Amino acid sequence: MFFPDKAVFPLKSGVKFSVVPETLDSPFKEHFPAYHKGLVRGEPGGFVLHPKFVSNADKIYNMTVRSTDVWIRTFPKSGMTWTSELVWLLVNDCNLKEAAQVPLSVRSPTVDTNYFTNWDDLAPSEIRDARECQSIEKMEQLPSPRILKSHLPFHLLPPRLLNTAKVVYVIRNPKDAIVSYFHFHKLVKLCYFAGEMDQFVDYFIDNKVAWTPYFSPTLDAWGKRSHPNLLILFYEDLIKDLRGQIEKMAAFLNRTVSQEQIEKLVYHVRVQRDLPNISIKPSVTNNDCLFIRQGEANDWKKYFSQEANLKIDEWIRKNLEASDLNFATVLQD
Repeated sequence: MFFPDKAVFPLKSGVKFSVVPETLDSPFKEHFPAYHKGLVRGEPGGFVLHPKFVSNADKIYNMTVRSTDVWIRTFPKSGMTWTSELVWLLVNDCNLKEAAQVPLSVRSPTVDTNYFTNWDDLAPSEIRDARECQSIEKMEQLPSPRILKSHLPFHLLPPRLLNTAKVVYVIRNPKDAIVSYFHFHKLVKLCYFAGEMDQFVDYFIDNKVAWTPYFSPTLDAWGKRSHPNLLILFYEDLIKDLRGQIEKMAAFLNRTVSQEQIEKLVYHVRVQRDLPNISIKPSVTNNDCLFIRQGEANDWKKYFSQEANLKIDEWIRKNLEASDLNFATVLQD
């Protein structure tokens, strides 16, 4: 059992988790009422997660990676859904019929979904039952090729992952990532945020939100970008040139697709369209709205105060000062 007031022994990854003290006190506990046991931070790496992850971390770290696997890693709300839909379709000969019949959560489960909150206390029974397909045990039994997803950094994933399987890593500019993550916390009861945008920005850049920090996993992946098993995509490129990014994914996955198939894929995954297959209205939401919100770039301009925007600019500058990674925070029409 995990006791949030104590540090725990190192896991097989060598990471040691302990509670983030501020997440047990006001104003955090009022702003994030679902996180009544606070959040934990793992060292080394500084990655912040729900306490439930700790007792399950070794399950993920010890997963058997297959050479036929494709893993997809993104920050939350940064293109994981449509990227995994595209990858699944490319690997499965553009089988749109099966994609329409079988939920994406079954075709491409997320390894850390079960551990981002206290599902047992907060989720309705039908959601708890549906989570069974997201268990690590079920994923280990899936037939090849598996398309698996995660929001975790490389150091918390199986150590042989990159040398064994293919990994598609999607990077979204941090300003739009913050906005989408804010709306996710407003939408989903299991991690509901009761505060305002400027307050959320402070929590985000101070690494007091689950699945932060944003930069260290991103920069770690960027440093591995020459690895033959790693494909880095930018969310903004998916917005601007979806056809070109599909071709890039197909080449990476050693798949041949015709122009007709590419057009069908583009139509299928356009997040601006109301596609029931990937637009989810779960009973865990605070209102009846789309899980995939808008998929826009430049959305941040509508939401940040001048003070918050300046603060984020400085945060980005400090984190990128030793890197050649650049973000497209503004897309031209």
